[in-house]
Amino acid sequence: MTIALAINVGDSLVLASDSATAQQLVLPDGHAETINVWNSANKIFNLRKGLPVGAMTWGQASIDGLAIATLSKDLRARLTGDDPEYADWALDPQKYRIEDVAHSVRRFFYDDQPDPKPEGVLGFLVGGYSPGSPLAEWYTIHIDAKGCEGPTEVLPPGEAGTVSFGQPEAVSRLVSGVSGHLGRALIKLGLERKLAAQYVEAIIDQVQAPWVFAGMPVGEVIELAHFLVDATIKFVRFTPGDALVGGPIEIAALTRHEGFKWVRRKHYYDPRLNP
Repeated sequence: MTIALAINVGDSLVLASDSATAQQLVLPDGHAETINVWNSANKIFNLRKGLPVGAMTWGQASIDGLAIATLSKDLRARLTGDDPEYADWALDPQKYRIEDVAHSVRRFFYDDQPDPKPEGVLGFLVGGYSPGSPLAEWYTIHIDAKGCEGPTEVLPPGEAGTVSFGQPEAVSRLVSGVSGHLGRALIKLGLERKLAAQYVEAIIDQVQAPWVFAGMPVGEVIELAHFLVDATIKFVRFTPGDALVGGPIEIAALTRHEGFKWVRRKHYYDPRLNP
């Protein structure tokens, strides 16, 4: 599992994630048993170096033994124009659109796959700035055994907000003020399903924390993203069950003028060995 979180405000789009990935064995009864948890997975990518275009993934960590991070670099080569076999994929720095990039992610990971149905769920958030646009755009793509949904716009450009995927329970409690399981609890207590959904929405309106504003400086957005991912890691650590969220926190900030910039990133080697 994972925590993959994005915050979009007027001046920036910030992506943040943990680094955990789990190897699980599905038993005959359908129950998944965790065999290993590794804490060095890469989940955030710059899809075109030099441009404010990024992506983040959650769910299934590999396809046919190749990590999503490695496959994303293959996609980046196409979008950069470094793969002559796919020259038509290359982004024109003056004309590309973020929505078109999101469609390229869908095409690469779903439409062009011989067997695109993952064992579980494979999700992507694609976001950044189109040329000449002062506001970021962000889209999600959701792939599972039933097919593929998206690209779906998260929020209209200029509307500030936070989204989280993987294990969002801690973020839900902190930002929305309620558990993500509140609706289910209300139904168990005897409330009709339709009314439960209405009650959850009404309660959130009353108790949610107004933390994200369009005018927030990027520095505060980065600090908030780090806090929410770190809180999720600690929440999962002290919750009964496998610690499926953890490892180093990675953060990237996308802005119109500075482009895609790493804020926190793990390295597997001493920089002195690779000058």
